[in-house]
Amino acid sequence: MAEIAAPSEVRRSWSALGLLAVLIFAWGGNYTWIKLALSDIGPWTFNAARFCGAALIVGLVLLLKRGPRHLLPVRGERTSLAIIGLLPGAVLTVLITASLMWIKATHTILLIYTNPIWTLIFSVLILDERFTFFNVAGVGLGLFGMLLLINPLALEWQSSTLPGIGAAVTGAVAWALGSVLYRRRTWRSTFWQQVFWQLTASGLLTALCAALFEGDHAFTPSARLALITLYNVLIPTALAFWCWSQALSRIKASTASQVLLLSPVFGVAQSHVLLGEPLTDATLASGAAIITGACLTLLHGASRRKPKAAAR
Repeated sequence: MAEIAAPSEVRRSWSALGLLAVLIFAWGGNYTWIKLALSDIGPWTFNAARFCGAALIVGLVLLLKRGPRHLLPVRGERTSLAIIGLLPGAVLTVLITASLMWIKATHTILLIYTNPIWTLIFSVLILDERFTFFNVAGVGLGLFGMLLLINPLALEWQSSTLPGIGAAVTGAVAWALGSVLYRRRTWRSTFWQQVFWQLTASGLLTALCAALFEGDHAFTPSARLALITLYNVLIPTALAFWCWSQALSRIKASTASQVLLLSPVFGVAQSHVLLGEPLTDATLASGAAIITGACLTLLHGASRRKPKAAAR
């Protein structure tokens, strides 16, 4: 008798897709707002405000709903959760912010979303997942798209762009590693405890770096900066961290990262409209290759998970 997918598994997959849809909006379009904010504030200071503000809000909600005894993760998980949280938290967001200071938001978006390439590699190395023809083909297309974007004919290699390229790719690797490490074990702490702890770790690190490195950085208060910061605290940070943890508890990290490759479609279009960044042939070809690779992997995975009728 052919294997039939359990209804609970189907529900978990659909709920994960719903959570990832929130992330596609929250993360895919946030590069544009960060790019605008950096004209008024330093990258470390902006991210410190973002993470500390989100940690404060989540912490207050936990205190009011559960009390102080349920604020922190269970003992034995705190160090691991802090380290894992720093990779897609402080490390990723600071590298994204730094990248936006050197290259266009469109290029940063596409480079960050090479994440599935590194996630698949780490999943094979750490989680013992297997390579298949389809996911290797998807990764190959993703790499091809990245090469189209950053080759010297499309993106000039010079002192003003190389740091941005390096920061974006390193951020994608850090994000992938954190996602795979999170999937490596089952956590006893609640999702909101995990989110609070990870946001707190990222907030403390970015605040320390802001104090050390940006004491003399220009700061221009404005209504636009306040709105962008508030939005970042609530949606791309507090809510998005919770959604990402929830999604990773439902589906594989490699699959979740592939779904998020739909984010560049939204992010690149928004950067074109709001920032006036051109959609060059290299950018369009790169985006098409990266997204096609993601769809190839996803469609193959969906066909393998699809419930089948019982054999007669």
